[in-house]
Amino acid sequence: MSEEVFDMKTQFMVEMFLPEELEMSFMRMIPAHRAYINELISSGQIISYSISFDRSKGWIIFLADNAADVLDIVQQFPIHQFITIEIHELFIHDGEAYRFPKLNFN
Repeated sequence: MSEEVFDMKTQFMVEMFLPEELEMSFMRMIPAHRAYINELISSGQIISYSISFDRSKGWIIFLADNAADVLDIVQQFPIHQFITIEIHELFIHDGEAYRFPKLNFN
């Protein structure tokens, strides 16, 4: 077996704490931030991205080699100077999206 088979990435959850006051300087960064998040999702580095209804907090599931790599990516967010984060290494992150497709026998 090749070494690449065992080169599995780890899932990390980033808890992102957004500013209480959403100032215009923060709001101007949102389009660039969303574009960057979309790139990370397309490249497979971000598995999921969620923001709470009250816009105070977000949860991002990353696929990375280590927490330092996750931090490097987060520090490139256009909104990075406005947020604080906590990084958690995950043991399990499961959901319907990770299951085999359901068969439909018409």
